[in-house]
Amino acid sequence: MGCGLIGLLVLAPLVYLVVRAFGQADGAQVGAVLLGATTFEYLVRSLALALVVSSCSVFLSLLLAWSTCARDLPGRRLMNVLVVAPLAVPCYVGAAIYLGAVSPGGFLSGIGPQLGLSPGWFSGFWASAFILVLFIYPLAYLPIRSSLARIDPATFDAARLLGCSRIEAARRTFFPQLRSSIVVGGTMVSLYTLSEFGAVSLLRCNTFTRVIYLQYESAFDRVGASLSSLVLVAIIAVLLLLSERLRGRSLNQRAGRSVRPLRWNLGRARWGVLGLVGVVCLLALVIPVASLIAWWARSSATELVTDLGESLLTTLLLSLSAGLLVVLCSIPLALLCTRYPSRSGAFIERLAHLGFGLPGIVVGLALVFLSLHLVPWLYQTWGVVVVGYLVLFLALGTGPIRVGFEQASIRAEEAARTLGAGWWTRLRLVTLPVVMPGLISSFLLVFITTTKELPSTLLLAPAGTHTLATRVWEYTEEAMYAEAALPALLLMILSAALVGLMVWREDLLERRP
Repeated sequence: MGCGLIGLLVLAPLVYLVVRAFGQADGAQVGAVLLGATTFEYLVRSLALALVVSSCSVFLSLLLAWSTCARDLPGRRLMNVLVVAPLAVPCYVGAAIYLGAVSPGGFLSGIGPQLGLSPGWFSGFWASAFILVLFIYPLAYLPIRSSLARIDPATFDAARLLGCSRIEAARRTFFPQLRSSIVVGGTMVSLYTLSEFGAVSLLRCNTFTRVIYLQYESAFDRVGASLSSLVLVAIIAVLLLLSERLRGRSLNQRAGRSVRPLRWNLGRARWGVLGLVGVVCLLALVIPVASLIAWWARSSATELVTDLGESLLTTLLLSLSAGLLVVLCSIPLALLCTRYPSRSGAFIERLAHLGFGLPGIVVGLALVFLSLHLVPWLYQTWGVVVVGYLVLFLALGTGPIRVGFEQASIRAEEAARTLGAGWWTRLRLVTLPVVMPGLISSFLLVFITTTKELPSTLLLAPAGTHTLATRVWEYTEEAMYAEAALPALLLMILSAALVGLMVWREDLLERRP
């Protein structure tokens, strides 16, 4: 029943798009949008960008996860914090920082002439791919590392006893256990890429999302924007079907959680790994932070502290509420999909992923439409803002929790029930220790992403109120980069603190026998 209500809620944007598009458009307009050459061009570019960003993010995440789980990596807990921290940087802020860095007068302005590149070289498809990989790869890293840290080495040992080489044994035993988390992480990155607007707009890369935003902002072609959004929905649906095929069968039928966690050393390769982590931190953290501090130093504004205090408190309350609500709604959905697989559960899960892949402005306008017509007392309240976050980020929260349930052994739960353990005892001693890292990752992902969410917040928030994200956007939109630096730094500090808390909690769980 609860999952059905969640499904109806995340179905709302799709209903809005269908009503808006086919209720007001004629056949000629529908054909022009769906079959036009520009639509095909945006389709190919959007899919190519999603493919490049997700592939690079998964590859980078596998390298970093394997490195930070190794026992001999110096400061591996600090390294884990640092490689997740780029998720705290809004993509449009990162794009603005690098555009300023490579422009005339920027500290990276000499790179272009030395390489023989023309002015304005940092733009378009590959610049967008670079920025997106740099700041959203942790969406793939978190589920991959959570799965890798709890991998079962028993099958690897058995393969070695049967004569397989180390590489062959790892390919046959480790990859099937990691496949679900790899697919989940890659899907999340792809959906985020399809819905991203700020960075691709600044870098002049015309994707479906940018076109949809421009159509909505013009206020003259709402029908065309709805039709374009439905094309984007079709892309996401195909992506989700492909994701299910690649994920394969669930791993929840395996023997159980290993009492001897897999451990390995990097040896001499650890210094190369430290170099890789250093390059990632330089590009994704040091350059953005140094640029923001330099912008802030040029600011002469002194009235920002009071306003930012209110924005920070609003951001904390909204992110906390959204994180808890998404986790609470994700648990029954993940449990339904892993323990009681059915067509209805798979359908609700696909709807959740559709909500994550849609642009925030589409979800925001859908909730404005529904609240005005069904529950007008909810319009312009923080309640509808949190509901919007639930629709947008339910899939983000469900992914890590689903991976946790897939790794929790059904046989161990059945054995505990046979021995007389009640449902609470089974949950606390058998299931929860395996699922807890996914719960923490889910809350962290939703919290951090909520702090950066912009379009739906602008549309749904009560008039006269602000979050840190809306403050950053207002200042950057007016080219007031010095004033935008402080709220952007606060966003990064807040997220870094949460990442540190997650790593500390994961360390306690990994030490637990």
